[in-house]
Amino acid sequence: MRRPRKIFLFFSVVILAFLFPLSPCLAAKVTDIRFWSAPDHTRIVLDLTESVQYESSSQEDPPQTVLELKGTSLQTQKRNLEPKDPFLTRITLAEVGKEQVRLILHQKRPLRANVFTLKPYQDKLQRLVVDLVDIAQEKKEEEERKRQKEIRPKSKIVVIDPGHGGEDPGAVGSLKTMEKDIVLKVGDKLVHFLNQDKGLQAFLTRQGDYFVPLPVRVKMAREYRADLFVSLHADASFNVQARGSSVYCLSLSGATDQAAKILADKENMSDILGGAFLTPASMSKDPDVNQILLDLMQTNSMKESFRFAELFLDNIKGVHRLKYPAYRQASFVVLKAPDIPSALVEMAFITNKEEERLLNRTDFQEKLAKTLSSTITKFFNP
Repeated sequence: MRRPRKIFLFFSVVILAFLFPLSPCLAAKVTDIRFWSAPDHTRIVLDLTESVQYESSSQEDPPQTVLELKGTSLQTQKRNLEPKDPFLTRITLAEVGKEQVRLILHQKRPLRANVFTLKPYQDKLQRLVVDLVDIAQEKKEEEERKRQKEIRPKSKIVVIDPGHGGEDPGAVGSLKTMEKDIVLKVGDKLVHFLNQDKGLQAFLTRQGDYFVPLPVRVKMAREYRADLFVSLHADASFNVQARGSSVYCLSLSGATDQAAKILADKENMSDILGGAFLTPASMSKDPDVNQILLDLMQTNSMKESFRFAELFLDNIKGVHRLKYPAYRQASFVVLKAPDIPSALVEMAFITNKEEERLLNRTDFQEKLAKTLSSTITKFFNP
């Protein structure tokens, strides 16, 4: 009796090992490679079926960054790319040995390479991310932002933040409309309208399809010494009948309702989807800022945020129906500048077919932009 049992156990183990091989034996596969260009950096992303070990190195002559991926093979036809990019001339992806892949980023000049991995999240695979950063350009842009208040000291500065971008598409409608594209179009139009007012200066946190981490958006607004920060979004819901515009402000003590909390959690996930190299830092821990003054600034900026939100709701109802009759509050990372009135505007539901079509219409985008522009003008000239 014991011998047949041992034979049965032996074959059971063999069959299980064949059907479910141990994960260390699985070679990771590169399934895709993508890139996005920003004014001061280029991001390259590799999609992988498994986590990988890698080594990175950089050289200046010729300028290039090289990544060696171990235990990896290629499952993509993208091997030799010549991107239209301010920093890259060519991207080469090749198998250089058994289960070894080499990524070479041929650069126009030496750049700083930030390399990091992102774990699978929602529909995203394991990702290996390379940010090639032009430090001189990054510093130049930062200094330019700080100069704006000196150029026209009497003007009010407004920073418009088109949400999402790059690796993070935001919400996607049934017609495949991406939130990141719509908010950028409305943001461009809004900045154009605002800059026609001699008493205003308006700037975007991003000017193209690339990702900006949430804390960096806040940092940019503070470098501009903004008088108002408005983050643009398109709402989404599992209920395809949900519709309407809404506006949200920061809460320091919890969300006004469960729906506001869910929305804040979704928007705060942007750094995970888009891939943030920098981690958020609590501004209240800044050793150069006195906590009492910080609290006073926060209280005043939130009061002004509420005033803007009420003005917007009053104006937008003449253009589009409201989702809620009053503003909501939650802990949005992008609204946490303690010294800047800030609001997050959900323009319409991209998951509602009718509103998705509206969002794609140029005339509706212009109506939204003009309504926001007139609200901002009224905010500074009550």
